[in-house]
Amino acid sequence: MKSILPSKDVTRRGFLKGAAATAGVAIGSGAITGFPTIWAQNIKNVTLRQFGTGVSNINAVADKVKEDLGFTLQMTALDSDAVAQRAVTQPNSFDIADIEYWICKKVFPAGTLQPMDVAKIKNYDKISPLFITGKLTPESKIAQGTAPHKVGFVDGPDSTDFASAPTQWMTLIPDDLQRRYPGHSPRSDWPSD
Repeated sequence: MKSILPSKDVTRRGFLKGAAATAGVAIGSGAITGFPTIWAQNIKNVTLRQFGTGVSNINAVADKVKEDLGFTLQMTALDSDAVAQRAVTQPNSFDIADIEYWICKKVFPAGTLQPMDVAKIKNYDKISPLFITGKLTPESKIAQGTAPHKVGFVDGPDSTDFASAPTQWMTLIPDDLQRRYPGHSPRSDWPSD
């Protein structure tokens, strides 16, 4: 009899993907009912491990996540080089990697991060075109350096090669601090609210 189990060891990410798919099928079929109550009771024991540079590790965010969503967000602040190193060499040590676009260029090809399906990003259509096409307006010139659109998309859910144009699979999603606080320079004078 042939085993239906994969021959490789089960990874944390693979287990979570399988569990999520199974839960989705069970909920969608009606086999599980009343899930908001069940989930609300069980989520208090959930901890998501996030790491990034110091500017993304704001204690008030973790406090608000706990207050509003009921789970713990464990944040670890690292310098940029340590962020790149950890993302590549310790993929099982985090659930959320908050990396910068220039780091994405170094890290994503290692295959330790997973792209996001843009169909599941609620406000994808509200993301500045700067992150999608590299241009703020159709007449704009593309900037030097690691322009976000150059590392913003891959060809498929398992791809590690950057796409030359927008696809359904986005590598990073910009935060909304610039939209909330126009005129402030990122990383240097964000409001502390």
